[in-house]
This record gives sequence, structure tokens and C-alpha cells, in this order.
Amino acid sequence: MARKRSKVKELLSLRLMKEIVAVYLFLIFAVYPLYYEDKYFNMGEAKWNFFRTVSYYFHTDAISWLYIPTFLFFMVVIFIWYLFDLKKEDKLKFSLQDIKGAVITDKFVLTYLILMAFSTLISPYKDYIIWGYEGWYMGFVAQLAFVLLYYFVSRFYRWDEILIIVYMAVSAAVFLLGVLNRFLVDPLQMYVNLDEGYIAQFLSTLGQSTWYSSYMVIMMPIGVFAFWFYEKKWVRIAWGAYTALAFMTFITQDSDSAFYAFLAFMSVLFFFSFNENRLMKNFLEVCLIALLSWRVIGWLQMALPDRAVKLGGMMTFMSQSPLMWIPIIVLAALYVLVLKGIREGKLEITNFKKIRYIYFIVLGAGIFLGVIYIVLNSKGLLPEALSTDNNYLYFDGWNWGNNRGLSWVVTVKSFFDTMTDDPLRFLFGAGPDGFYNTVYKYHQAELFEKFGENTILTCAHNEWMTQIINTGVLGGIAYIGIFIAAIKRFVAKVKEVPELVAPIMCIVAYMSHNFFCYQQIICTPVIFIIIGVGECLSRIGKVPIWEAD
Repeated sequence: MARKRSKVKELLSLRLMKEIVAVYLFLIFAVYPLYYEDKYFNMGEAKWNFFRTVSYYFHTDAISWLYIPTFLFFMVVIFIWYLFDLKKEDKLKFSLQDIKGAVITDKFVLTYLILMAFSTLISPYKDYIIWGYEGWYMGFVAQLAFVLLYYFVSRFYRWDEILIIVYMAVSAAVFLLGVLNRFLVDPLQMYVNLDEGYIAQFLSTLGQSTWYSSYMVIMMPIGVFAFWFYEKKWVRIAWGAYTALAFMTFITQDSDSAFYAFLAFMSVLFFFSFNENRLMKNFLEVCLIALLSWRVIGWLQMALPDRAVKLGGMMTFMSQSPLMWIPIIVLAALYVLVLKGIREGKLEITNFKKIRYIYFIVLGAGIFLGVIYIVLNSKGLLPEALSTDNNYLYFDGWNWGNNRGLSWVVTVKSFFDTMTDDPLRFLFGAGPDGFYNTVYKYHQAELFEKFGENTILTCAHNEWMTQIINTGVLGGIAYIGIFIAAIKRFVAKVKEVPELVAPIMCIVAYMSHNFFCYQQIICTPVIFIIIGVGECLSRIGKVPIWEAD
């Protein structure tokens, strides 16, 4: 069927804004994940080069003086043109009342922009914070880009199912390469000349496993949502295959942080599954696909021990332990009961909504008790039978969580150091990506003792702690507020636009995962774009890109 085009006259500037945003998103979602230069030997720099070239400017060493502005520059220029067009038509109105009436996410984004800019302005570390620490590039320019991406996407993104399928197909290709790499199948020859000891740390076209897992936990919830929500048979088959592949790469990527993301986005899915019988049935199918996909990987690992890359204990337990048959059997039995109840017309899942609140109470209590256990165990206050030296359950402030213990301790100490020694840094931070400057100012000796003088701690390995050091307690609160406000906003709009469940899943996955990780040039722009897409859907719904506004 031919697409019906609106006969409404549309401003050329508006049409160009929508098109340039669409082209930019295509480059970020369809090209960026697959782009690399010198394989794993410069993956971080390669990703930065791509993002810089697409977002900021094109530059080549062959003509050292030439810098050609690219997408964000032209977005700003066309947006200004669009504002002039609105003014000509007397549609541009602005007052303080407009700010008061803005959605909560916009307010937090604007507040973060102002505080981040002020932090940059007053920072004594401007040599470090404009572009950011070398290799990370999360400085002022990147933070400004994230804010602009949120704003432009939230106003000028338009729904296009074909492009969404393309983006997800690219993520599936990335995931497939990740699974193959874990069995030493290397179609792109990425491991050639790489020391064998590094093979477990790198995979697919994204490189380091935590960078890979950050991308994975943002993209896979979209496919999981599609399998859970849509009803057409062929659509569910396609998204079911995607879901199975996603969970296969999940259990082989080897970053334990992903389990926290899994718990977060599956909890969201569980919450909304009480809205319809079919959604609860589909939720149980997602759970079974996840666990059975892990078993398939486990069988392959045991069948091909010489080819299976050795992974961490948690990953291996989930894929190979016979104990994992217990939840599979329980969920299968529950699935059969739910299916029987639906077919016989005896089940109305909406009558059981209280269960989801009980679940979250139990989940919260479990997290709280887990923290209490770690504290008591770490202080030696538990009986020997209950104590353990497990790296995750014994916090020695040094090696806990793959050295995150030391990172977190010096971050918290530095925060309180600034409170008494440098109130401006306490309130407004060292500046974007200025973490290094603050923590080494106060704790250089112990960091050198742990990591040596040639390895620099550039973040807390906790994005939220890092942001509080970088932009101060005020900027940190504003930054965290962006994500929480977006969740609140999207939850309120889910009845109108059910697809908003997907960005909610992505946001909670990102927040949970990056409680143990950090901003980086692959996943952080992607999550800001997804928040922008969610805000656009909240405002105008699924308006197709070909329709005139």
C-alpha cells in the first residue's frame, strides 16, 4: 500500500531538521557499531574518530589546517533558521511561563547544561576538560553534544519502522560476531596478532567487554520488548530469534555488570506484564528463551572446550550449572498454567497486580539485606559458617569488584575532601571528565601504590559517582535527574504509547549497568538519543517521518 502523504504545507527548515536528524541516527545506529580501523589495537580511538567526524568536524592530517563542520553544527544552523521561520509566521513565543510548563526531563537537561557549563567555566583544569581526558573524550564538548542530541531528537525525530529494523539488524550482527568470537570463530580476523591473553577482553566490533556490554544492554531491551509486545506471528518469530541471540551474547560477553542491567529491564517488563494476559504469557516466554539460550551456550562450551573462551565464574555457572534447570522447570510449569488459564478463560492477570508491588518490595529488601551482609561480612562480624572471601561479597576497600572497591573509596573520600577543602569543587566539580584532577590531588599516593604511575584512574567505574566529582553535587544531581525524570515521564505516557516501555527498559538497564561502569563514546550518546526518542513519542506519538507537521 502506498504511503499517504499529508497535504499540509511544511516549513522547509522543519523538513530539513527532521531529515538531518534521521540521517545522523542512521550513522550512529547502523554504521557506528560496525566501524573500526586497526582492529582492537585502536578501537577506542577509532570509535572516537567516527563520533567526532560525524558529530563535530571532519579533519585529515593531509590538510592539517582544514576543519569541516559536520552534523551537530548543521543541526544548530538549521534549527536557528527554523526559529526564524517560526518568528515570521508569528508562531515563536517564549516566556518564563514556557519554562515553568516544560516537561520535567527538559528541565533537568537544561539544569545540567547550565551547571556543566558553569563547572567548565570555573574549573582550574581547562586543559583537560574541554575535550576530556585523552582516550575517553568525555569533556565539555561531549556533554554539550549529548544535551543537543537529546533536544534535537526529542523535537525532530519521527517514527520509521524500516529504519528501526535496520538498526536492530545491525545490533544483531554485532551480537552474532560476539557469540562467534567466544568460540574463536573470527570472520573479521580481529584477533590476528593480538596476544592470546587479551582475547577474553575483546569481542565483536566494539572492543573491550565492558564497552560491548554497555551497548548490548541498551540495544537488546528494544528487541525483547518487540517480541513481548507485538502480536503478528512472523514478527514474533523474528524478534524471538533476536531475543535468543541477544541472550546468547549476554551470557558470553563476560561483564558481570550486565546481570544488574538484566535484573533491571526484566523487572520493568514484569511490571507491565500485569496489564494483559498475553503480555504475562509473553514475559514467561522471554524468561524461558533467556534461560534456554544460556543452556545452549553451556552445551556448546562443554562440547567444544578447546574453542570456548574461558569466562568468569558467574557466566559459567549460569550457562553450565545443572542447578539452572530448576528455574527452567519452574517457569515452564508456570507458563503451562498461565496458558491453560488463558485458553479456558479462567485467568485475568490484572486481578493480580498486587504481586508486582510485592515483588519490588522483596527486591528492594533483598538489595538492602545484601548490602548489610557485605558490610557485616567485610567487618568480620559474621559467624565463620556465614562468612566468605568472595570478591563481590567481601569489601576490603581495595580489590572488591575488580578494583572498584578502591575506585569507589577514593571517590567518596575525594568528595568529602572537596567539601571542606574546596567548596566550589564540592558544589560544581572539577569540570567534565575532570575526575582525575580531583582524586589525584588528594589520593595520589595510594593510587600510585595500587595502579603504579603509568596507569591513571580516570573515572570511579561508577558513572553516577564520577559525575558528582566532575560536575559537583549540583551537576551530579541534575545529571541523575535526567534519567529518573525520563522514566517518570514515560511511565505516565505508556497507556498512550506502549512503545515507551522500550526506552524505560533501556534507561534502567543503562543506569544499573553503569553503576559499575562509566560514560564512554559508544553507549552514552546512544542512551541520550533513546531518551530523546522517548520524549518525542511522549509528545506527539508515532508520527511517521513522511508526514508533514
